Amino acid sequence: MVVLLLVLSAPKASSYGRFQDLCIDCGAYSETPDTDKSYVLWQTDEKFIKTGDNKFLSTSHTQFQMNTLRFFPKGCKNCYTLPIYDADARYLFRAGFYYGNYDGLSNPPSFYLEIDGNLWANVTTSMSEEMIYYELLYVTKKSRVRVCLIRTMDSDVPIITSLEAYYIIDAYEWMDNTTALYLHSRINYGADTSVDPDKLKGNHWAISLASITSPSSKERQSIDSSAECYNRIWKSKEMSNYVNIHANYISHYYLLGENRPPWPVMGYAIQSQNLTDSIYLSIDFSPRTAVQAYFVLYFMDPISRLAQNQTSSVEIYIDNSKMAVTDIPNINSLSYNQFHVVSLFSVPVNGSSNVTISPAEGSTLAPLLNAIEVFSVIDVSEGGHLFKCSSVLFIISFHFLLILVT
Repeated sequence: MVVLLLVLSAPKASSYGRFQDLCIDCGAYSETPDTDKSYVLWQTDEKFIKTGDNKFLSTSHTQFQMNTLRFFPKGCKNCYTLPIYDADARYLFRAGFYYGNYDGLSNPPSFYLEIDGNLWANVTTSMSEEMIYYELLYVTKKSRVRVCLIRTMDSDVPIITSLEAYYIIDAYEWMDNTTALYLHSRINYGADTSVDPDKLKGNHWAISLASITSPSSKERQSIDSSAECYNRIWKSKEMSNYVNIHANYISHYYLLGENRPPWPVMGYAIQSQNLTDSIYLSIDFSPRTAVQAYFVLYFMDPISRLAQNQTSSVEIYIDNSKMAVTDIPNINSLSYNQFHVVSLFSVPVNGSSNVTISPAEGSTLAPLLNAIEVFSVIDVSEGGHLFKCSSVLFIISFHFLLILVT
């Protein structure tokens, strides 16, 4: 009973030094409270890794994690050990990278990122002033998770800026410990950059009803954490060839149901111009080619329609193959659960994929879509150990031997 009380009173970290949620500011010298999320404390990384060097960047980014990094000039494989809440638990892992020309060489590195020995991503950094994120949904096998950076070229020194782990419950339920989901995109359609996340912190959100059409797509990096219980990042995107709509009023509470989409996301949507038109989306999976994909589509009509006899339903196609049919609930229902989620798994994809949302027979309203998540599926059934230092060093040595010979 005592242990139970400790867990309930401190949901972010247990008395055993394990973390339900873990935010690491890599390279930082002191812990830092998150200015936007008062309950989040960004840890330094010294107790999670013993190799590498800290670097303070001569920048002043408002995203404070970008002001420091850890780099690894020695060794081919350097690993963080994360003491998370429990084994066999769903977690969202997110690694952030910002090169910032910290070494003055203007040579942003590329390297491998792995989790528990399984390839997570081929990280490619850049000279951009934006953070690059790689995200994975993963079912933990032990109460400790190893996240490793693997050097693939002698001239490329791995770096890392931030590392996050968030416990997820009652979401993405089909996923088991043999598969992981690598995020390609998570888009909040119909939204623009004019919504300030700081204004979403009140008890309710009220904005004027409008249909917005933009000449170009815009993106908002994130929404307020009080509306996003899983700490997902939703990129907002208006589309000029569709009607961009949003609600005049939505309650500031979680939408209870599958995957718990945040209320600001479901308050926006794109809608086709006419009843008979379809919505066409192109999904690029590069640099990956042949993959098994997982699509999650979210539907709710955010506009309060006056006519009570109107119905909305759509057919969903992937590369011209009909995959599903769903009704689209209307906000008039006044229920937190009135949204529909369509999960399509697994879908074979070769490089890119086309998603089409068409009006179903009998629908009296034009097709719409609120949001989409797109993942590729990674097989983690073998338990990892894909990259050994000796084999990587051999490849690097062989590569440079070929250069010398030629």
